[in-house]
Formats: sequence, structure tokens, C-alpha cells
Amino acid sequence: MKVRLAYPDKLVIVEEDRVIMFNGKLIEGELNEVLSYAEGGQGVIPDELKKVAVDIKRVVDVMRMQIGIRGREVEMPVY
Repeated sequence: MKVRLAYPDKLVIVEEDRVIMFNGKLIEGELNEVLSYAEGGQGVIPDELKKVAVDIKRVVDVMRMQIGIRGREVEMPVY
């Protein structure tokens, strides 16, 4: 799965099991950690990713619903 989220001041890319953000500097985190933070406030991620964690979770949930995946493992590419 590869998803791009564009904000006025940053670009966020979710690719496979990683989250990459560029807002003048490169920031990376694990998708599972970002989702854990969005779900319950637990997860070790940079502060910049905390600000968009809920958006990332919403997008990932919508993509999974469209292809019928309920778990955290995504085994097929979604574009």
C-alpha cells in the first residue's frame, strides 16, 4: 500500500510498513507505531508524526475497508 497525504506545509507518504514525512526535514516512523499512537496514545514516534497520526489511521482504515482487510498486515498493493 502506498498513500500520499499533502498538507500546505508537509508531505506524508505511507509505504508498506513505514511512514515518511517531509516538512523541510525528513522524518520517518514505523506504521504500526503511528497506528498505535492514533488508536490509544501509545507508540514511540516523532512529535511531527503525532500531529498527523489520526489522519494516517483514517486513510489506512479506508483503504483496508475498500479491499476487505481487517488486520494490520497488508499483503497486496493498493494504489
